[in-house]
Amino acid sequence: MPAVTTEGLILKRKNFGEADRVLTALTDRYGKISIIAKGVRRITSRRAGNIEILNRVKLHLFKAKNYNLTEAESLETFSKLKDNLTLSTTAFHIIELVDRLSAEEQRNPKLYDLTLSVLRLLENTPRQIFVRAFEVKILSLLGFWSINGVKELNIETKDILEKLEYDSWAEISKINLLQDQAENLERILRAYLEKILESSLKSVQVMRELKK
Repeated sequence: MPAVTTEGLILKRKNFGEADRVLTALTDRYGKISIIAKGVRRITSRRAGNIEILNRVKLHLFKAKNYNLTEAESLETFSKLKDNLTLSTTAFHIIELVDRLSAEEQRNPKLYDLTLSVLRLLENTPRQIFVRAFEVKILSLLGFWSINGVKELNIETKDILEKLEYDSWAEISKINLLQDQAENLERILRAYLEKILESSLKSVQVMRELKK
């Protein structure tokens, strides 16, 4: 059927032509897809506000050669994350990882649920342990994670990483790290991610600037 409806999280967007945008969305039914949103940059467009980055949206699409947006209904906006500079940078780190680690049009409901779960957690209880857990869980889910591939790993850190990979969010919320433990864990995972991606993360660079 050329007309399809799916739920999706807007990961990024770029201007296209005089009044259009190309959206990248992680959807529950089709995985990560690119969508042409025609005319949304016009002042009269009713759809523009619904397709902001980080919005969870009900997407009505027409599938021809490409996915074309016909209508969008906002379901969840994560306003608390967007309204705080530090939290918004953290949220953009989450969706940058999703975008860069996932392939186009590969359905993965577990990835969709994982991403929404961590964003909701961060909106209600903004803790870095949830970010570290997401990093490990997404790497594991997409087949990029091997604890044996982590360098300079002591028994204590290995134990924490295994908990982040396998434990539930409720169990992870009980983990309390000392500052040096948290900094070491962040350093290890950042190095691992950048090795997998073969480049640095934009969101990490922004977070470094915020810490200065």
